[in-house]
Amino acid sequence: MLTRVDKYVLKQVMSPLVATMGIAALLLILEKMLKLFDFVVNQGGPANIVFRMLANLTPKYLGLALPVALLLGITIAFRKISLSSEYDAIMSSGVGLPRILRPLLMLALLMAVLNTLLVGWVQPYSQYNYSGLEFDLRSGALGASIRVGEFVEIGEDITLLVEESRDGGADLYGIFLERKDKRGSIAVTAERGGFFSTGDDQTILLRLFNGRLVDLNESQNKPRVLSFDRQDLKIKLPARDAFRTRGGEELEMTLPELYQESENTRLSLTERAAFNGNFHWRIMHSLTFFIIPFLAIPMGLTNKRTGRGSGLVIGLSLLIVYNEFMEGMETAV
Repeated sequence: MLTRVDKYVLKQVMSPLVATMGIAALLLILEKMLKLFDFVVNQGGPANIVFRMLANLTPKYLGLALPVALLLGITIAFRKISLSSEYDAIMSSGVGLPRILRPLLMLALLMAVLNTLLVGWVQPYSQYNYSGLEFDLRSGALGASIRVGEFVEIGEDITLLVEESRDGGADLYGIFLERKDKRGSIAVTAERGGFFSTGDDQTILLRLFNGRLVDLNESQNKPRVLSFDRQDLKIKLPARDAFRTRGGEELEMTLPELYQESENTRLSLTERAAFNGNFHWRIMHSLTFFIIPFLAIPMGLTNKRTGRGSGLVIGLSLLIVYNEFMEGMETAV
């Protein structure tokens, strides 16, 4: 049962904890967003795919932000409590540091469970989904955006030129299209048009309005010219390979799968060592939350006369060194 002091300590910790976690995750996402927008534009993909990719990266960034948020939350809370003499009042009432640690260890346990779910199950699936979106974007499965004023190769032996694009590419104006086949080629100009999906994911429909079609068949003495109010052209997309199944990489494997593969004698020693190192890294990453309160409280307590905040910097530095040490030990394994 939580006492009034336990609830007060947790209340002081939660505000900076939530704020730090949100800010850290947001900064990481914004930094990645710029690179993803550049990547998507270069690949000619739709802009909304960036947000789907960022959604799949969010569990990874949350896993990075949780330890920092817990450390800063406890450090800032105890700095505030010590500067306002509330810490002295709590100590004089007979409540010692071991008793104050109890709600913080309960919070650490909750965050350790959340982190285990993130790194053990959520992140592997989100990492796989992110890789799948990246594969689809490179292969053109998500659809390439039409660049205005440029000749674009779409489908098989089809060249398209668009003078103007409106409504995010839904309406195209000033269209020129050339389709080549064994008999010759067909040139089409249209005032406007747009792309529509079909029941087959390997085929799209280009609907044109108010245009003219010129059939340049080599077997004919002269080209045939056709004027139309509306014309539908089916465009077959190039065949693409299916994305691989999940697994094969340690980042895409859950905790039970990592443990099974680390004991798989059919794999090479190098592969088993990679799975084993990543498995123990995830376990140690969750156990770190139980160490943070013992580090954060001394770093947060400060002298009321000086009010120096060097403990905050020292605590963050120690956490960074600890994480670098963990990464180095995983590489060594």
